[in-house]
Amino acid sequence: MKPWTFTTYTVAAFACSGLAVALLIFNAATGNSMLSTLLPVAIAALVLGGIFSVRARVLRYRTRDITKRDNTKR
Repeated sequence: MKPWTFTTYTVAAFACSGLAVALLIFNAATGNSMLSTLLPVAIAALVLGGIFSVRARVLRYRTRDITKRDNTKR
């Protein structure tokens, strides 16, 4: 299995956040009838999306390490 790239983590974070929003909209449309189920799932999706987002940011910073920049070209 290949390691995940920046793009993969970014898409996963966006999907998790989108799922959380969709669950909250569905919950509002049903008149909070499934609040005890949908709200924890939406919160878990937001947390997972945040973790993926942070991981994507860390990978992006590692590939753009400014300490390894070649300063000889001016």
